Amino acid sequence: MGSYFKAIVLLIVLVALVTFGIQNNETLKLDYYFGMHSMPLPVYGVVYASILIGIFIGMLIGISTRLGQRKRIKTLEKENRNLKSKASEAMPEEQPEDKPEDKTGEIAVSESQTDETLELNSDLEK
Repeated sequence: MGSYFKAIVLLIVLVALVTFGIQNNETLKLDYYFGMHSMPLPVYGVVYASILIGIFIGMLIGISTRLGQRKRIKTLEKENRNLKSKASEAMPEEQPEDKPEDKTGEIAVSESQTDETLELNSDLEK
């Protein structure tokens, strides 16, 4: 469906450009500085040339902006990797302790654990 819409819009734009050219076929001469003149040009030719020059300049600006953004993206990705590696070095991975469970679902506790550890373990189970 999207390709049909694009084709219809393109057709409308082309018809508008052709009818503009047919209605504006008078010639004109452009005066430049220092007494320079251009050869006779049709009005639609000057308008079309102006549009094409504007599109070209816009594309050049867009390309330069994208290249700058790509450079910035690479710099930020490198910084992100460095920060991730520093974060992983600063926080060592915790190894889960193997705790045997009895059939009632309670955790078997060794004699060396304190009362605070027992409370923390029971809170984690809830």
